[in-house]
Amino acid sequence: MKEIRTDLFRCPFCGFEARQLSMTREITQEDVKAAAKNDISKGHLIERVRRYNWPIEEAVTDPVRKHEKHGKWPEIAGQNDIPKATYYARVKSGWGHERAATEKVDRKKASRTRRKSGVTT
Repeated sequence: MKEIRTDLFRCPFCGFEARQLSMTREITQEDVKAAAKNDISKGHLIERVRRYNWPIEEAVTDPVRKHEKHGKWPEIAGQNDIPKATYYARVKSGWGHERAATEKVDRKKASRTRRKSGVTT
């Protein structure tokens, strides 16, 4: 008698075989070890499966996204009297790191709320 594997799906009409994703929510030690080989921590694996409802196979194999490194640019912005929040907002809006960290803040411009209300001094 042929052994039936639970992780394979075989179409009864055409014979196409595909691996099934597990529907179980149990994370095994093998899953944790496989995730560790892919630089995924146990906590991250658990969060992906339980909080975000990822299939275990995807949670184990999908690499963790790395955030963009800013390097020394936030410190350079601070030396140029540019608040870090302003630097990060500039980079997020599309400015280059160097321009965001070196271009002075024009403090003479009216604030957004004052411009909206029509108040000028």
